[in-house]
Amino acid sequence: MNRNASTDHNNHSGRTGQPAQAKSAAVDRPWLADEFDRQGGGDTGLSATELQVLSRKGLWGLLAFLLAGVAAFMAQDFNLYRSLPETVLQILGCPPPETLVHLALAGYSFTVVVPVLIRIANGDNPQVGWRHLFCRAAFYLFYLASATLSENLLVVIIIGVLLYVLEQVGIWAYRSQHLDGSAATS
Repeated sequence: MNRNASTDHNNHSGRTGQPAQAKSAAVDRPWLADEFDRQGGGDTGLSATELQVLSRKGLWGLLAFLLAGVAAFMAQDFNLYRSLPETVLQILGCPPPETLVHLALAGYSFTVVVPVLIRIANGDNPQVGWRHLFCRAAFYLFYLASATLSENLLVVIIIGVLLYVLEQVGIWAYRSQHLDGSAATS
């Protein structure tokens, strides 16, 4: 019974609906509060230096994506399915149709564009991550597997570059809303 009473006491704080654990997380683990603020959950915005770091991170991601595009260009005539052993081909099955890869690319693009536009509209902290590099570069492999990379290489490059540009526009919009606006009012 004492255990339940202490659990109930620890699960609620004076604020409505906020667990005491979240309230004390900043005290027990200050790095967690910093990470929460960096992810956009805190009240503080990003500084000009942090925005510059995000912008550079996005540009490094763009460079890596373009380098993967160069590698894909050099391998565009490579037949992936002829080079694999028969046992692996039985596991993989037939190559994906080009139409399905197009649909996957369109779906991925939509899932990237919508959150970025929502962050821009709400004035939320921009986010740039390395996971998008791997997702975008995976479409080179998908088209290579479907044996249509030579026809669709420019499509993947253009969509990838446009998504990186949109992320940079999000950083620019945040900067113009928060930093330039606060400098003008001060």
